[in-house]
Amino acid sequence: MKAVLIPGLALLLAGPVWAQEPSFACSEAATPDELTICDSPDLSTLEAAGAEAFAQLSLDQEAAAKAIARPALQARHDCGSDAACIEDVLMQALYSYWRAGAASDQALEMDDMIANWEAASATCRGSSDPVAGPQACSTRNILTVNLHDIGLCEGAYALDDPNFAMSTLLREHWVPCYYPELHD
Repeated sequence: MKAVLIPGLALLLAGPVWAQEPSFACSEAATPDELTICDSPDLSTLEAAGAEAFAQLSLDQEAAAKAIARPALQARHDCGSDAACIEDVLMQALYSYWRAGAASDQALEMDDMIANWEAASATCRGSSDPVAGPQACSTRNILTVNLHDIGLCEGAYALDDPNFAMSTLLREHWVPCYYPELHD
């Protein structure tokens, strides 16, 4: 079963602060996927972030980095010039690198957003202050929208958790958004 992420993660990576060239020379691009990446600032930035994450992960875990990179590269090539397909492959590979332990400015930025959301949520739920409580709730709501915009959603069904009840959705745990109705 293939997980489908919403395409918003590229928005996080494509902002003016992070816009960058891909890790390969566009003047030497030959395959349809490489040409498509070179034609898109968003895909170029996403590809460069993946290359950076690969490099960081391969310093300590070369086999793990290659185990992510090889199928991702093949999947990217299989996309041809389909930009949406390439974006999905690049995002999934980048997230896999991060889960395996790679760090990046983008990952740290997401961690900061999640930490700010958790602090605002705790204040929102626990404050009796008539000003601080509503302000924290408003901040939490804005951060929720921002996190959704970059492809992260609250919770995940933990079917492998022995304490899992079918109606339980784990909250305050941000994971890539997953939409089963988009499966092939």
